[in-house]
Amino acid sequence: MTEVLLGEESAVEARAVMPESVLIEPTFSGDRLLKPRPGMRLHDSATNGVVVRSPLPEVTGRRWWTVTRAAVQAGHDVESAFSPTCFASLEQSLGLVDRFQRCDICGDDLTKRGLRGHQRTNSVCRFLSDTAEVRTFWDLGYRDPFSLRGDGLPITWTELNSRAHWRNRVHIVRFRLWTAVLYRASQSIGSNSP
Repeated sequence: MTEVLLGEESAVEARAVMPESVLIEPTFSGDRLLKPRPGMRLHDSATNGVVVRSPLPEVTGRRWWTVTRAAVQAGHDVESAFSPTCFASLEQSLGLVDRFQRCDICGDDLTKRGLRGHQRTNSVCRFLSDTAEVRTFWDLGYRDPFSLRGDGLPITWTELNSRAHWRNRVHIVRFRLWTAVLYRASQSIGSNSP
């Protein structure tokens, strides 16, 4: 997560003080703009925003922007935030060292207060969490319905709901735009990744 999308108000400030080398104009697919799916609506401030890319690979975009912005407001030169040593010194002198907590799912830095809401609502974080759940169950011997078709496995929801013994072997992971259905295999299967 070396990038952060800033809304319109912060984008104006970023464009005024940041060098162009760290600014990227965001692009969005036409479908996302014209026909957003539930939960995928873009706010106007995001479409008029800017992406700030951290020049330091070990520092997330959100953290780099926050420290650099505070440093510029305190009268420091923006170029001082481009060196890892100087950045750490700035973060320390501005009292921002303990401001962020790393999300253990997606790796972004957030305020301690915002971490819980982020893990529930952030698209990337939710996708990574759901993917990890699918991989965990795959390693436990669960498989998708099509790979177990020869086992007499129901393929449709109607068939699944009509047979109680299959419902006891199913695990469902609800992704944002689709659903992963996994069945516990009747015999031990190797742990090849999906």
